[in-house]
Amino acid sequence: MSNELAKVLRRFEERLAHLESGVHAPPAYWKRFHLHNALGALKDDHSAADLHLDEFDRAELAREFPELEADRVPTVEELRSRFDMIAGGML
Repeated sequence: MSNELAKVLRRFEERLAHLESGVHAPPAYWKRFHLHNALGALKDDHSAADLHLDEFDRAELAREFPELEADRVPTVEELRSRFDMIAGGML
């Protein structure tokens, strides 16, 4: 087993244990969703599984590193403003 695969397996197990511990009671749907996708990709493509685990960790990373502004989801008002600028005179 490669070192990279072993790291992804350990990382997956840590996230699963975190959900099982009840810290998220009930576990957030999206956390289970990303863990499910990671498990599906684990057998054939551990790099893809690692990306799903990144998505699982995204909220914690955003709190730890607020400079990740590019990953911030815009508000509805920001979406409307941006759409109006793009659509401009097309409509």
